[in-house]
Amino acid sequence: MNFDFDKNDERWVRTVVRSLIRKYSIFGIDEEDLFQEGFVAFIKAKMTYREQSTAKFETYASTVINNHVLDYLRHLHEPMVIPPEPPKIKDSALWEILKKVLQEHCDPLERSIFNAYYKGFSYQEISAIFEINKKKVDNTIQKILKLARSIYKN
Repeated sequence: MNFDFDKNDERWVRTVVRSLIRKYSIFGIDEEDLFQEGFVAFIKAKMTYREQSTAKFETYASTVINNHVLDYLRHLHEPMVIPPEPPKIKDSALWEILKKVLQEHCDPLERSIFNAYYKGFSYQEISAIFEINKKKVDNTIQKILKLARSIYKN
């Protein structure tokens, strides 16, 4: 089996990974790292694809790449970077309080959940990425907002 990449393979893998980046609004992670994970998954797909399969190789490989990149994101140990201004918060004073709450009162997982939500991830997407249930996502976001609001009112 040949594991060499040609330019078309590389372009195709990069396209699949970029579509994931857009779909899940992935931020705070080096794109080249995600591309490398995509290439690893492409090789894995080449090794496991059966010619007699009813699925086209591209369909099979894109599924393998998607799953592999999402697994990679789930297992990152560093929290996602706090964006300078999430789109749903217009009050700069509240955002400053939220940043303080995130830094002083939240663990890395809570910060990542909150940041993913304010970056536009749905509860379903966040629960899939971090392998937690949707209720934990909601509880985490509500806890952080409640604490920030209590500080903001004072």
